[in-house]
Amino acid sequence: MTALPSHIYDREYFLSDRCEGWERFREDRGLSPIKRRLAVALAPGPGVRVLDAGCGRGEVLLACAKAGAEVAGVDYAQAAVELSRETLAQVPGADVRRADLTDLPWPQGSFDRVLLGDVIEHLGPDQTVPVLTELRRVLAPGGTLLVHTAPNRLFTRLGWPLARPMMRAAGQGAAARTLDERLDAAESYHVNEQSLYSLRRALRGAGFADVRAWVDPNVMRTGEHFMTEGLERSRAMRLAARLASVRPLRVLLGNDVYAVGRRSPA
Repeated sequence: MTALPSHIYDREYFLSDRCEGWERFREDRGLSPIKRRLAVALAPGPGVRVLDAGCGRGEVLLACAKAGAEVAGVDYAQAAVELSRETLAQVPGADVRRADLTDLPWPQGSFDRVLLGDVIEHLGPDQTVPVLTELRRVLAPGGTLLVHTAPNRLFTRLGWPLARPMMRAAGQGAAARTLDERLDAAESYHVNEQSLYSLRRALRGAGFADVRAWVDPNVMRTGEHFMTEGLERSRAMRLAARLASVRPLRVLLGNDVYAVGRRSPA
């Protein structure tokens, strides 16, 4: 399967609840809790070269630039390129380009950190390893790739069918219906959902070393996400979240999958 057409990712998409972090971005181009964790994990600082592959609105790059990093972004959607350039308009040297992630317009070893945040689930499955291989190419020896993806494929296929009736029994039927609606709506553009295991396998297949992958134990996102807001007010849901955060349950019931891989030194 090839890439989805870029025109479906228009300005409205990036500024709506279909694109994580939109509410916080609309306030002041700030970071949602998930994007804040990604920015911190990139460890930006003076002299650190950061590429956001699939940069969307550009707010993670803005945070990295404020920390002193040299920033670049790439996206195949024209709307994302325009939004990111607007976000980074006051950042000297910010480099945002439109390109396919399988053919990046930078030479080998250009970056110390690369972020692939909330992108891999939108790729055609046959693009997964080629994109990761290209991201490894533009990393400097010893450089790091950070990946975040949601939803967790094991959650949507196995965990959620088990959790849904328990949420209803706990009096959270409305929240369960909302999540059902969100997952159904996302099926048209989440064509490459990953699990802990498939993501780890893909990074290794692309040649990354020291690969680690994990499911975030904060399965309810601390109630900070619009899909989980208010659930922590329920004692039953707090207890369920604590249970779901324990391995191996969170492999099925967690929704946020992360991975890191390193380009081996030359």
